[in-house]
Amino acid sequence: MGGYTVITTMKNEAAFLLEWVAHYKALGFDHLVICTNDCADVTVEMVLRLQDLGLARHHPTRHWPVTSIQRSALKQARRYVEVTEAEWIYVCDADEFLVVKVGDGSARALVAAASTEAEVISVAWRVFGPDGRREYVDAPVTGQFCRAGAEDLRQGIYAKSLFRGLENMQRIGIHGPIPRAELGRPLRREMPGGIGISPQVNAMLAARDYRVAQVNHYALRSLDSFLVKRDRGRVNHTGQTMEAEYWDRFDVADVECDAIRRYDDAVAAWRAQLQADAALDGLHMQALAWHLTKIAELRGQADYAPLLAALEERISKCAPPRS
Repeated sequence: MGGYTVITTMKNEAAFLLEWVAHYKALGFDHLVICTNDCADVTVEMVLRLQDLGLARHHPTRHWPVTSIQRSALKQARRYVEVTEAEWIYVCDADEFLVVKVGDGSARALVAAASTEAEVISVAWRVFGPDGRREYVDAPVTGQFCRAGAEDLRQGIYAKSLFRGLENMQRIGIHGPIPRAELGRPLRREMPGGIGISPQVNAMLAARDYRVAQVNHYALRSLDSFLVKRDRGRVNHTGQTMEAEYWDRFDVADVECDAIRRYDDAVAAWRAQLQADAALDGLHMQALAWHLTKIAELRGQADYAPLLAALEERISKCAPPRS
């Protein structure tokens, strides 16, 4: 089997699924393992269709109460050959898009940019905020939200990691793998570009070094889509509610960043291929309708009124009005 594998967890992400799949196929990932839980939209149906087409592996996550949904999914994903035999594994969410700035922009180019001894390659988040956008529209997320946090090489930020298979790994972590205790040494971690990773936090935090790669993180998308995300709940910090403070953390749009544009043609080609399948395209249309219906439902709920008022006030003060 071999190859490069992405593992992700999704709930009610059907409206955004095809863009995410197209992006990671454009990056050259061979296998996509998509773990779902308690979806009310057609995420599961879309992933099963992708599985029929040989483009993804679906895993129905069983939530183990002793840990989070996401950690449950990552443990359970180890039952699949796409994971157990992978040369390199990358873990990310549906709102995270890896961008490689060297070589041909592929995941393999990122590995080539690291040292041959590297076991974990950590890439820092770069947050792309809503930039004043309120309404959900059916258009690529990566084309709508083009302003990100400013570069600051001194400040730490969360990272996501590409790592060399499971041979030396005890556990697949959300931000980086945990080594086997009997290995007797820390994993050889690095960030291409020359700034080191702190092994004490298992590659969770890295310096903001975006010279070689970055992870575009669209944590909020539009105001409308944030409401749907809040309704869905969190997969790692299960039980925590996303309030205005969560919005404030990711409402970052300091500077223009077009690094992801290098993938536009390849992503468009993959997207066209995906939607050429009538079943998948039909499910995508159902996903859009569900997302819009859910937005209208949430906007009409009295208990959402205080949050909506708070977020509208923030948008009005901090950004020009946008649809």
